[in-house]
Amino acid sequence: MANYLFLRGNRNKHFFSDVASELEEKGHTCYQLKFELGELLIPSKIKTVFVPKYISQEVYPISDEELLEMKIYNITYKREMKNTQVSEKELRMYKQYMHFIDQFIEEHHIDFICMFNGYHWIDQVSKYLAEKRNLQTIYFEQGYFRPYTLTCDPQGINNDASIPRSRHFYEAIQMDHRRMKHHLTHPENEDLLNVKGENLTQVALVKVASMLGSVLKVNPNLYAHITWHEAIKYFLFKQGFKFMKMDEQPLPEEFLFVPFQVSRDTQIFYNSSIKSMEELVDLACAHVEEVNRKQNRNIHLVFKEHPEDMPRNNYKTLKKRYKDNPKVMFLQKRSVPELIRKSLGVITINSTVGIEALTQHKPVITLGDAFYNIDGVVRHCTNLSQLDEEIEFILNHPVNHHLISQFLYYLRFNYQLEGNLISRNPATAEHVAEHLDSVPDYKSLFRGEQNESRWHHTCKI
Repeated sequence: MANYLFLRGNRNKHFFSDVASELEEKGHTCYQLKFELGELLIPSKIKTVFVPKYISQEVYPISDEELLEMKIYNITYKREMKNTQVSEKELRMYKQYMHFIDQFIEEHHIDFICMFNGYHWIDQVSKYLAEKRNLQTIYFEQGYFRPYTLTCDPQGINNDASIPRSRHFYEAIQMDHRRMKHHLTHPENEDLLNVKGENLTQVALVKVASMLGSVLKVNPNLYAHITWHEAIKYFLFKQGFKFMKMDEQPLPEEFLFVPFQVSRDTQIFYNSSIKSMEELVDLACAHVEEVNRKQNRNIHLVFKEHPEDMPRNNYKTLKKRYKDNPKVMFLQKRSVPELIRKSLGVITINSTVGIEALTQHKPVITLGDAFYNIDGVVRHCTNLSQLDEEIEFILNHPVNHHLISQFLYYLRFNYQLEGNLISRNPATAEHVAEHLDSVPDYKSLFRGEQNESRWHHTCKI
């Protein structure tokens, strides 16, 4: 039996507690470390420690330079978005928490460290400690066939994921065509159809309590990228978004669909040379114009804003710059499946919209690092100055339908776990615990130096 340590959680603060409770029923021992006041509003079924209560002046022996080299979101956000550097005081605070976590790991003989996303400073310092102690890490994130799958990976999420990148690996995949037809985007566990949506009010209350905790010095500032004004604006926008009218203007006869991404998301910070949506628009427009010139075509570009980004960026200046360009359309609320279906193809940095497009067997061009940058599945533009050539390629060549199906089959039925990460539900907790219990040594799931033809996940659906 193993000892599990759960750190933080996603917006569904019950998730880790529920999974841990299921693991304990199977004989494992689980602990949860809580770091913010808001988490105390959520009852836990397992042994829980509120870490700020036990932080001392002792620090873990690590240099500031080593911390600054980590993919810590707070540090990157301040550097990229605020043009400021993290203070020595904050770096010392990281070291204090590292000391506590390291001691906790040793005293409780931890085998597995479970975390959400992996880019928060708590996650990054814990990853460092896990590597030093040769422990297993498990990363959770929303899945790619939402809302019915989630990611559970020993190596990381997005481009850090342990999923194979070899075309030959997927060419060898044997598919259950009935399963593929009926359950690619539909759950096999019918209980998941009854799961309700996210409780945004509860999420907001937890976050408000945590931000108050920071003001009152009860817990550290875990959300350096969120001000009170931004938090209130975001909550009000999310509440009103469902009442916002759909964009109903006619779509162009021929167009490429380009989805915006959250401008300050980890996907942009760590997996893309394109650092803003303005840069994305300028690049796409310049190269589509070149394609139209060379092929004497009238291809338009349809851009859709990301709903998570809309409360923070209105892109008024960008839209004003292109308002007289008849071949450019900006949308805020429109069906993504419809935009994919009616388009000639999708150009994305590394969005999950790329996966959605593949489920419709549409051509996809990626501009950033993505786990699905697989030869024959998508066209990965490694040289942005040659984007027009990639566009011409997808216009003149059919997609590899069989290879795309093989990739999607593996992604859905071998790599992803079935479950809903956003809303609390017993089916997900039970399934995740069953999966973890079936993998005694997660290192067996690393690609590492293994032959990818032998590499596998042990996902049971």
